[in-house]
Amino acid sequence: MFVRMIFMLFAFILFIQPTAAIVRAESISFHEEQVHFQSGDVMLNGTLFTPDQPGRHPAIVLVHGSSSNSREKYRQEAEMFAKAGLVTLIYDKRADGFSQSRVGGRSYSVLASDVLAAVAALGEDPAVDPAKIGLWGISEGGMVAALAASQSPQVSFLITVGLSGVQPAQQQSWHLENRLQHQGVTSPSMIRFASQNGIRFAVSAGLFPEATFDPMPVFEQLHQPVLAIWGSYDRIQPKVESAQQLEDALKRKGNEHYTIQFIPDASHLLRTSLDGFTQSEAFAPGYTEAMLAWLHEVVQGKPPGPQVKGERPGHDLPSNPGISRLSWYDSHWLQGGLFILLLGLFITGLIVTGKRNTSAQKSARLFPILFACTSLLTLLGMLGFFGFLMMTGAKDVAPILFGRPLPWLILQVLAVITSVLALLHARSWWRSRGTGADRLRADSSILLAAGLLFIPWALYWQLLLP
Repeated sequence: MFVRMIFMLFAFILFIQPTAAIVRAESISFHEEQVHFQSGDVMLNGTLFTPDQPGRHPAIVLVHGSSSNSREKYRQEAEMFAKAGLVTLIYDKRADGFSQSRVGGRSYSVLASDVLAAVAALGEDPAVDPAKIGLWGISEGGMVAALAASQSPQVSFLITVGLSGVQPAQQQSWHLENRLQHQGVTSPSMIRFASQNGIRFAVSAGLFPEATFDPMPVFEQLHQPVLAIWGSYDRIQPKVESAQQLEDALKRKGNEHYTIQFIPDASHLLRTSLDGFTQSEAFAPGYTEAMLAWLHEVVQGKPPGPQVKGERPGHDLPSNPGISRLSWYDSHWLQGGLFILLLGLFITGLIVTGKRNTSAQKSARLFPILFACTSLLTLLGMLGFFGFLMMTGAKDVAPILFGRPLPWLILQVLAVITSVLALLHARSWWRSRGTGADRLRADSSILLAAGLLFIPWALYWQLLLP
């Protein structure tokens, strides 16, 4: 009888523990190895972290955010998951083939196919329980991971960190406004220039890949358990709005296995932060604990939810849902063409004015030359400042004077001077009728046309607004 009981207990243990449990104390040793897996025609390289425990383990693939390519950026998270008992895969994001249509862009569907290739590779690993493979995606990676999860029943759970619940263009506009205000920019014109007009130009020109991707229809397709985490000081994603959008999307299709959680004193990347703009290298207290506690329940087949944990932050700016709805005057063809036309007209006007030889002509050319020079300075300065903001993401626009970055203040002063000179030039041109100065008047017509075009151009780009 005793032998029979021992046999039944042994069989019971084998039956209920085919998969190792999640250890919240993160005390399991692990080993790592370099791996390779194929996604379409691209071979991706990765590192696999496997716990040093017998049996099959739950597994997780870590999905990159937009600004990262190397797997090493996520080593800290990978080791944390491995110590808790999960087989964890990190990999280098593809360096080419991002886009199906634009050079230098990226396609979420292509990136999602890479994620699914990683999931398939994990499913063939003898140390992995193929029924318990999940995804962890940070920032933009949350959208990519969700897209992958919606396309494969092999994905059994999803964790998103710093997810955007709005379109990428809308998110970036919100982020830029936050960043400028943090640096002391209070000028509405400067904020609109960077966070609205600049974004619309980039969207129209195709410089902003996946700008109008709406993640919520993707989340409506998810039936897997979802954990969505945001830092209370996330200044990159509109966290409160994103959380509400996500909750509504999951509810619409009846997914009740979700947890939305806010971690206090945490940045976008869930590092310790007191303002969201500076951060330490350490995980914010409660972040890893929240993930491991949730994973413990999911792996045991008891996914929690629906629930919202942590205090919702109350300091978010509203985002602009119409940022990617372009009007005809937002077209990069129109704005770019107008800029080139203005540049050509002012250069031509300057050359023509400089060739006047008679004494009467020489005395009359100083004003048009000044007008052309201030115009060219404004145009070229605007091009340089716009390029600077695009390349740096407006991370450092100091010094700030009168609530404006100094280059923007100079550009606005130049634009006002140019507009005044344009109006004075138009009046002078009009008064020269019937004076016999037909040649001078014909030459001035070039600058007149440029000046009349400059004013609406400067108004569109906020240069003449407070």
